[in-house]
Amino acid sequence: MSGVKRAGDYLAAIFKLGRTERLAKAAYRALEANEARLSALERRIDEQSNRWEGRARHLQDGVKQVIHGETQALMARNAELARNFVEVSRRLDQVLLATQQDNVSLARPDPVPQASEGLNAVMDSFYHKLENKYRGTPSDIRNRLRIYLPDVESAVIRTGGKPVLDLGCGRGEWLGVLADANLSARGVDTNAVQIGEAQDQGLQAHQGTARSALTEADDNSLACITAHHLIEHLPFEEVLWITREAMRVLAPGGVLLFETPNVRNILVGATSFHNDPTHLHPMTDPVLNVLFETVGFHPVETRHLHPHEKLAEFMAKPGFDPELANLMFGAQDLAVLGHKPLEET
Repeated sequence: MSGVKRAGDYLAAIFKLGRTERLAKAAYRALEANEARLSALERRIDEQSNRWEGRARHLQDGVKQVIHGETQALMARNAELARNFVEVSRRLDQVLLATQQDNVSLARPDPVPQASEGLNAVMDSFYHKLENKYRGTPSDIRNRLRIYLPDVESAVIRTGGKPVLDLGCGRGEWLGVLADANLSARGVDTNAVQIGEAQDQGLQAHQGTARSALTEADDNSLACITAHHLIEHLPFEEVLWITREAMRVLAPGGVLLFETPNVRNILVGATSFHNDPTHLHPMTDPVLNVLFETVGFHPVETRHLHPHEKLAEFMAKPGFDPELANLMFGAQDLAVLGHKPLEET
């Protein structure tokens, strides 16, 4: 009996084992099916999420474009209002000047003695020697200035081939670059010695002031007005007058370009700027940007140019702060370009 019972137990165990195995396989198949459904659900969730993210990005990009467009339109409108205001102010000056000339002046003569012709000649010679010794050779200066050629060429095309006026043309390096590019240009400078050097090169350079050159220029007659390292020599009121008058003289699509020492560079602000005794005060990019915007130029572009030759060396020094390296050896020149908007058709 015990053997039969034992055999029955074995058979029952085998049946239980088979049933358990079948149940296990069924459970495994169910688990696989659930995992497949779960994977499909996760894919659907991911697809839906990506779809919504794409829509959100598209919506966000659309909002950004709308905001950007509205911002640009508002800036353009502000620039237009600024130009209208500046034109009114210029005409007011003309009326006041005419009134003053019609009246008989009873003021006492200016007690401040004026510089003599002889002293002016010495000053011109001094400044010419100073530039030759410390600013760089004419070849060096030409190489630096070529960076602006694409801006000028584009402006000349936009204005139908109108010429360029260079204020404070000095030895004529920029006029030479323009002549090499077959661009019509003339320059003006108060320094007789430097004007003579420029004329010896066959360049269109004449002795005179920026104010006289702009006053004599016709409305909408120029593609570009450039002034390289001039404005730091002038009182701010004169820089403001030049900027305002440039808006009248430039043709639509024309460009006003000021280049000046970049005093954000510590070495420039603390040392080289003061090597020129005729420098009055630095002109920073915040000041120039607000000035151009006030007059109505749009858009206005700022460039930081000509880093010191030691910048790369100090940027590569382990542990040397890159920000400090830029403060000491970064861009030595600052350029601000203002565009006179094209007339709407």
